[in-house]
Amino acid sequence: MFTSARDLGYTSVEEFKEQTARKVRDLRCPEHRQPPRLRFHGVSLRDVSIQMSGCCGKLIALANQAIAGRSPQT
Repeated sequence: MFTSARDLGYTSVEEFKEQTARKVRDLRCPEHRQPPRLRFHGVSLRDVSIQMSGCCGKLIALANQAIAGRSPQT
């Protein structure tokens, strides 16, 4: 089931963006030392989405885990 930003308790799109970016702010790829890049689309909590890119699949997986609030799987 899809969860919206509003369902997660955010009160504004800006708050959602800030909190999400904060979760990956210090994250770096263990191999390439590159950070993930986030781009947000949408103007309301109902339609906001995230486009994420990075140097490799490992970084994307780590960033997804950080955003979801899960511990990295090794």
